Amino acid sequence: MAFEFEFSPDQEAFRAAVRAFLAKEVAPIVAEMDATEEFPRASVAKMQAEGYFGVPVPEEYGGLGLGKVGYCILLEELGKVDASHGTIVGAHTSLGTTPLLYYGTEEQKRRWLVPAAKGEKLLAFSLTEPGSGSDSGAVRTVAERSGDGWVLTGNKIYVSNGREADTIVVMAGNDVKLGPNGGVTAFLVDTRRPGFQVGRCEKKMGLHGTSTAELILDHVALGPEHVLGEVGRGFHVAMTALDVGRVSLGAASLGGIEAATQQALEFSKNRTQFGLPISEYEVIQFKLADMAMKAQALRYLVYHAAAHQDRMGTDPKRWSRLERAEKTREAAIVKCLGSEWAAAVIDEALQIHGGLGYIRGTPIERAYRDARISEIFEGTNEIQRLVISRDVIARGL
Repeated sequence: MAFEFEFSPDQEAFRAAVRAFLAKEVAPIVAEMDATEEFPRASVAKMQAEGYFGVPVPEEYGGLGLGKVGYCILLEELGKVDASHGTIVGAHTSLGTTPLLYYGTEEQKRRWLVPAAKGEKLLAFSLTEPGSGSDSGAVRTVAERSGDGWVLTGNKIYVSNGREADTIVVMAGNDVKLGPNGGVTAFLVDTRRPGFQVGRCEKKMGLHGTSTAELILDHVALGPEHVLGEVGRGFHVAMTALDVGRVSLGAASLGGIEAATQQALEFSKNRTQFGLPISEYEVIQFKLADMAMKAQALRYLVYHAAAHQDRMGTDPKRWSRLERAEKTREAAIVKCLGSEWAAAVIDEALQIHGGLGYIRGTPIERAYRDARISEIFEGTNEIQRLVISRDVIARGL
């Protein structure tokens, strides 16, 4: 597999446009958003109007048609500015539009994907339940047959965008005895349907601009057109979406690394101790070198994986077993290393800032709180290591 990669002029222009937009519309409101813990509706609406919620979606379905590489450019730039906005976009795009693009019928794409890509509707994704987290196949939300349709009953938790979403991709058990292989189905649930209710919204360490909601499904009636993909194949729908999400999460982690490194570099040049800027001391220089190495390595990992996914296309039926396995391993590696490297770099950047880095409301303190969840959501890093090791045992290096 080729490893050469460079951005096209169009991709560089897109990066420049995103960077300018975020500097003007998002960066100025982040501190207040974090303090008030309110969903940033105004800036999200502006991002939707720019098409940023449909970056990887083909133009024929209302998106910008920039693929996974373009999407990772967006997430990298968002990661430099604010993790909450990145999470809102990721929950909608990676986990919401991807299942529709990859598994939706033409009618479903026109009804749900097009308005989502155009920024007219917000999507979310719901897999986790009170009794199932890493054991994602142990779904207890029940989908019962009712005529030619279905009735969903159960509770979901930790749903990003759950309070604001118009439609949620919900995993429910059509036959709990079968488990993940045949017993879980993906459904498109519009949040205004009778029986749907948003429960508790969690108070969190970080990501204060996002909602992390409980969903209550009390006999929510759905027609057959709400089934996404094949009945019993919902686990495959979910895992395909998570492969995309894990690479874009790596891109967001890359942005976090770059921002923290830049902040630490600038601070070290301006902070004087014992008569010299602390950047003149070897102990600080070594920290900066480690940060730069992680950024460089992760940049190649992210965009290699994103370009690979673009080459594979969006029709899972055309993927070989080898391609699917490689994609999943790459996504797990990018997510695991990216999240852990971001945590390490931000921690060192905070250390370089000294006491100032520990003060509530500073960018590095906020980044420290925001980064921690990346080792947990979209599959814990322990699960990523299981995915990687099992594939290594099966296929080797």
